[in-house]
Amino acid sequence: MVMGIFNARHAAITASLVSLMLAGCGSDGGSAPAERIGPGTNGSYLFVASPTYYFGTTDVGTDRTQTVELVNRGGDIYPIEKVQIIGNNREEFVTDFHGPIRLNPSEAVRLNITFQPVTDGRKFANIDIDFDTIVQVSEEDNANEQRFYAAKDLEQQQNYSAASQQYREYVASDPAVAVNKRRAAIKLPVIAEVKTYGDGNDFKSYLNAINARDAGEFDVALSQIDQLLITDADSYLADDSLYLKGYIELIDTQDYAAAQETMERLRRTYPDTTYYDTALYSEALALQALGSETLAIEILLDLRYKHTGIKAFGLSMPKDNVLSRVWFDRATDALEKMGAL
Repeated sequence: MVMGIFNARHAAITASLVSLMLAGCGSDGGSAPAERIGPGTNGSYLFVASPTYYFGTTDVGTDRTQTVELVNRGGDIYPIEKVQIIGNNREEFVTDFHGPIRLNPSEAVRLNITFQPVTDGRKFANIDIDFDTIVQVSEEDNANEQRFYAAKDLEQQQNYSAASQQYREYVASDPAVAVNKRRAAIKLPVIAEVKTYGDGNDFKSYLNAINARDAGEFDVALSQIDQLLITDADSYLADDSLYLKGYIELIDTQDYAAAQETMERLRRTYPDTTYYDTALYSEALALQALGSETLAIEILLDLRYKHTGIKAFGLSMPKDNVLSRVWFDRATDALEKMGAL
């Protein structure tokens, strides 16, 4: 019987080298809060999900795999040049890293570490992660990004009131990482509504879908949405869920037939939804991608007409409000590109 542990340690080397330790014991070790790693006075803003990983007891001739996630929680860029396993038992641990890779702000990389014992005994090794830092923002901006991740941690702890406050403060701080600002802005109104509607299964399914999409797990996101629409069809989040489903199909998975069907369903089922115009525009984009340009033009003309306030002397002008001007201009621009105006 052989036991393995993976332990993350701070590197005390001036070069950008993070040393993580592999070893063994008789349990799985549980989990720990994300820990900042890296050299320098302040360290990098690379975080490892846990400082210690245990492989437990593993029979000789078998293997066990742990996934180590490195997350860029700052605004700088971290090119990861090399990952290698070192130490006395290095031949009994294998990583699937294929690099180099470039870890942009808010991105994560998952390293699968496989423990393959060939002899009995307690085994130890280190994994070294060699990376550079491309400075993009100030230390103040990097520190400010931690509000976003603090909000995510509070959200995972289901402390939605505190999470809402953190997201609100983060969005108001004019953060440097645009993708995190957008994610926070999307989540903020949803989490804030817990005070009114509670944190039932519909809320949790919708929030799980948002988080899954952010992680690039589109099938998981769509599954969560479908579950909500079946079990909580009357939820206050039903139209939000349909729109998110259609958006994932249109933008992320590029399943244009599904996107067109979902957006049409959204408009038909919830004619008073605030997503109506967005759904109409998205349906036109899906139809155009499917080659149904005539139908796409008809929908865009309907959208443009809906927001037309004045039509005289051969000219059309939008209604005198911001929303109408936005949709009038979008529809006009799309129609012009299709040669329909």
